[in-house]
Amino acid sequence: MKRLALTIWLVGMAGCAQPRGVVRDLPPPVMNTNYVARPAPAPPPSPVEKSKPEPLRMIGPKTIVIDAGHGGKDPGTQGVSPISEKVFNLLMVQELIQELTRRGANVVPTRTTDVYLTLEARAGVAQRTGADLFISIHADYSTKRSNTGATLYIARNASRASISAADSIAGALRRHGIRYNGTRRRNFRVLTKHPRPAVLIECGYMSNRADARLLNSPDYRARLARAIADGIAAFAGN
Repeated sequence: MKRLALTIWLVGMAGCAQPRGVVRDLPPPVMNTNYVARPAPAPPPSPVEKSKPEPLRMIGPKTIVIDAGHGGKDPGTQGVSPISEKVFNLLMVQELIQELTRRGANVVPTRTTDVYLTLEARAGVAQRTGADLFISIHADYSTKRSNTGATLYIARNASRASISAADSIAGALRRHGIRYNGTRRRNFRVLTKHPRPAVLIECGYMSNRADARLLNSPDYRARLARAIADGIAAFAGN
């Protein structure tokens, strides 16, 4: 009987054996409770279209006399600049000639080389050509080294046209981010020895290190020339 019972038990166990190749049921996966679902990264932004440059403000067939102050035996100031004022003035005028010419103006420089001219001779160019505007270019100096920026000058009894020209140039300097100290009245002979509209521009202080660096930078001179030309264009369009 014992043998018979053992045989029956073994047969039962064999019938319950799991077939080969069958994987036992696995326990349910353990979820990571620290996992935080994150959104897919956003696509890179499309490139922004570059802003279009402002249209060039034309001047038309106006006669603009550009005077490079000092020259020859008269070097002007120098301050902390590696070049003298007479050299800067000529470099600045060369930039202005290019800028005004491409805007359609008839540009007449008082000098294009390192020569000395009297103040009366400079004023005579404005009178002889019937200039629509006379611009005299200079660089400033002050014993107060902190003084900086551009300054405009007109005659004490300046004409309405001279005042309008100075206002237009001042507005353009501000728009171009150039420091502007205001417009002052002085009876400089290049402003008073002819009846044409006239403005004298002190472009910055050669006694100030920051200004001197700017005045000796071709990029800054080009920027300043664009600002002055925009102001002249605004005046010519009035």
